[in-house]
Amino acid sequence: MAQNAYTVTAVFKIHPDAEEKMKQLIADVTVPSLDEDGCIFYHWSQGKDDPSCFLLYMNWRDSESFDAHVKSPHVKKAEALLNQGLLTEPSEELHWYRL
Repeated sequence: MAQNAYTVTAVFKIHPDAEEKMKQLIADVTVPSLDEDGCIFYHWSQGKDDPSCFLLYMNWRDSESFDAHVKSPHVKKAEALLNQGLLTEPSEELHWYRL
């Protein structure tokens, strides 16, 4: 069975006073991510009841496209910023195949 789109979700819990920094990080990482080969969908959401919770929902052509994305300079920069005290706990990442 051929696999359709590789989906990755990630949840980020940040310090309440880091909301503007997180929104800037999102702006900086989203534009180049959307331009990557294999990117189908790249969307961020902020928690309705908990604005310190952010969800990243991505669809990629395949797992190889996602693996290349993770190695890109803009993602490495975003990861470094997240690890400089923005997060209150490690992010949670789940991987999915569309049925």
